[in-house]
Amino acid sequence: MKKLKGIIFDMDGTILNTIEDIADSINYALNIFNYPTHNIDTVKKALGNGGRNLVDQLVPKGLTEDQISEVFHLYQSYYNEHSAIKTRPYEGIIELLIELKHRGYILAVVSNKFQHLVSDLNQGMFKGLFDDAMGERKGIPIKPAPDMIYHILDELNLRKDEVIFIGDSEVDIETAKNADLKVIGVTWGFRNREELIHAGAKDLIDRPEELILWLERNR
Repeated sequence: MKKLKGIIFDMDGTILNTIEDIADSINYALNIFNYPTHNIDTVKKALGNGGRNLVDQLVPKGLTEDQISEVFHLYQSYYNEHSAIKTRPYEGIIELLIELKHRGYILAVVSNKFQHLVSDLNQGMFKGLFDDAMGERKGIPIKPAPDMIYHILDELNLRKDEVIFIGDSEVDIETAKNADLKVIGVTWGFRNREELIHAGAKDLIDRPEELILWLERNR
């Protein structure tokens, strides 16, 4: 790897603890249709591949595509208005980002959330600490396809061998593999250490400040 210039972060489960707002929103939609609701652990396990996939996994079996779409649209509409009620950066993340900026790294976010949500949460929670933030956009396949990563690299004029990717799920590990990026898994998010290792993660950190130590060891 060349001299590291950029660090790309996943959003949900990596820099932001979004699980309560997501769970509240999906359960709101399910409850409106009198479908069974789910606890946070079940919602957490279903996250990672975008909002529609989340709904697909959590609605009752046997629904038609139209019925699933109704739940999805209600969930998304509610979440659009309630995405920052309980959501907060993980402890130590703001301090980590400030230190990384101080050290001259280019920082970016790549998330399977819709672009407007990524932009709003990025601005509201991080206020300019990231140089770029990308969510789902029409015509660009979401993670684990590598296209979003490539788009960010183009926008920031970075090469693959100048960047590492930080994420908390098997989707992030697969995304990095597909994009040919070095990846570091975080254990404070929506998957545990064993799940990340099973997904192929070789480098893991348990606290945000450990990323600084990793960077110093791998200069």
